[in-house]
Amino acid sequence: MEDGQLNAYALKELEERTAESRLCYATAYGGGEFEVMYGHVNFPIRLATRSCAYGKWQICGIPCKHALRVIYDQRMNPHDYISPWFKAAAYKLTYAEHIHPMADPTQWPDFGLPTIQPPIIKRPAGRPAKKKKRGANEPKKGKRNTNVKCGKCREFGHNSRTCKSGETNVTGPSTSKRGCSRSKYIKGGTKHKEEVKDSCLVTSEHFL
Repeated sequence: MEDGQLNAYALKELEERTAESRLCYATAYGGGEFEVMYGHVNFPIRLATRSCAYGKWQICGIPCKHALRVIYDQRMNPHDYISPWFKAAAYKLTYAEHIHPMADPTQWPDFGLPTIQPPIIKRPAGRPAKKKKRGANEPKKGKRNTNVKCGKCREFGHNSRTCKSGETNVTGPSTSKRGCSRSKYIKGGTKHKEEVKDSCLVTSEHFL
C-alpha cells in the first residue's frame, strides 16, 4: 500500500458521495468560492479552506457531495482534498509500534468493584424491516420472470393473486361419455358448477 493511497473506509465513502453529487449543481463566483444547489437549498463552498456550509466536510475530513460536485467540475482530484488521516501513511504510522502482551484476566488484580452488566435492549415500536437497506451504488434486484402465467385471465406476466381482472375466463369443458361439466368463475371468486347431463358427447362448440 502506497503512502498516498486511501484506506477502505475512505474509498467507500468517496464512492457513495460521488454518486450523490450527481444531483448537485455548482456555480463559480470567483476567488475560489462556489455555490452548490442541492434541491432547493444553496451551500457556499471554499476549496482553499476546505469548508462547506453543510459542515460535513469539516467534521469528517472527507469532502461532502456538495464539495465533490465543485471538485469534479474543476477537473481536480478528490484525493487531494481528503484528510491525510485516511491515507496509508497514517495507517502505517498507527501500527508502527508493537503491541505489548497482556496477562490473562485470571491474573488481574481484584478491586472489589461491581460487575457491569450490558444494557437491557428494548424492542423498538413497529414491525421489523424484512428487506435489506440497499446502498447508494448497490444494484437493484432483477424483475420477476415474465413467463409466469395467470390462472384467471390466462395471460403472462403475473399470477392469479396479482391479477387485476375482475372476471376469469371460462375453463374448457371436460368431455366424458356420461356427460360433461363446466365451471365458471364470476366476480367475487364464487365458483359455480353447472352440470350438463346429456347422453351425447359435448364439444367445445356448444360453449362459444
